[in-house]
Amino acid sequence: MKGFVFTFRNNQKALHLPDIRKSGTDLKQLLSRFGIQTVFSVLFLLGLTVGAASGRSFSSETFEKLDMLFVTNIDARMQMSVFDIFVSCFVSYFIFIFCIFLSSFSAWGIATIPLLSALKGFTVGLSTAFIFSRYQLSGIGFYILVVLPGAVLFLFTLIRYATYGFRLSGRYLRMTMFGTERVPDFRKHMKSFVKKTIFSLLSVCGCAVTDMILWILFANKFQF
Repeated sequence: MKGFVFTFRNNQKALHLPDIRKSGTDLKQLLSRFGIQTVFSVLFLLGLTVGAASGRSFSSETFEKLDMLFVTNIDARMQMSVFDIFVSCFVSYFIFIFCIFLSSFSAWGIATIPLLSALKGFTVGLSTAFIFSRYQLSGIGFYILVVLPGAVLFLFTLIRYATYGFRLSGRYLRMTMFGTERVPDFRKHMKSFVKKTIFSLLSVCGCAVTDMILWILFANKFQF
């Protein structure tokens, strides 16, 4: 007597559960790649908060003396030429890049570079609070249209460059203090850092050009 064997195929796809071990490895890779940038971003936001909270306690004379760091003396910049506006914006950005560059070739850069990120956030928050409190609605519109785009572009440049500088400073510390970093390896990373410095300076030029164009297009639209 013959028998019949019936087979049924399940067309539904199997549900694959995530591999916990692989997810843990991916998390470690994300932290190693973006952990320092995240820390610097948090420090920037902390500095921004502190600067915004303390902006009203500073006098106008103090801001005028530190106009290279703070975009607050709007009346003076209104009278500048196009080239002077570009130079003023470029210098305000370049100061932080230059300080990070010097700190990267020192052992104390692992402490000063994070402070520079927080300091930049402090200056942005301070100038924002000052403009908002002094010029009210006109200051808010001016800041959003003229100041904010270049500041946001520079923030990405700053965080990325600060990350490179922080890692190079750590290598310098291991080479000079502990001897765990070889000199040829450090030189290779140093050459790579110099190339990244050139790219960061070009980015700073782009931020300054952005500020210059926005000043030309929108600055005269506001009455202060």
